[in-house]
Amino acid sequence: MLPLVMCIDDDSIVQMLSEIILLENNFCEKIIPALDGKEGLNYFLIQKLLPLNMQKIPSLIFLDINMPIMDGWDFLATFNEEFTTFHQQIKVIILSSSENPADIKKAKANSLVLDFIPKPLEAIHLDKLKTSDWFKAYF
Repeated sequence: MLPLVMCIDDDSIVQMLSEIILLENNFCEKIIPALDGKEGLNYFLIQKLLPLNMQKIPSLIFLDINMPIMDGWDFLATFNEEFTTFHQQIKVIILSSSENPADIKKAKANSLVLDFIPKPLEAIHLDKLKTSDWFKAYF
């Protein structure tokens, strides 16, 4: 089980459903919600200021693309530039309702992005992730 997962999505219903799926399927112990990319980045700004032994860094971020204030692409661009110290610890899954092939291609071109999953998050997606090389040590 992953100790910590972050969900960045402006839809509170999606946040709630993702949390239920993640917890019911014993995928993670705790979830950090963020309603947009800026809120997600603010979390990492705070963590970066803490001593290493106090930082709470998620192993995985479920990231929506289309959000107000700061969308998923802007989050990824800023995270790639400003939070390189966390790159070894974190992978990103784009969780989006977008069916645009350009979005899927752009997501897969990013080295932090592990996969592109269509909303809603389902148990079958988590089962696949549990067997991926990146996460199988947790399960």
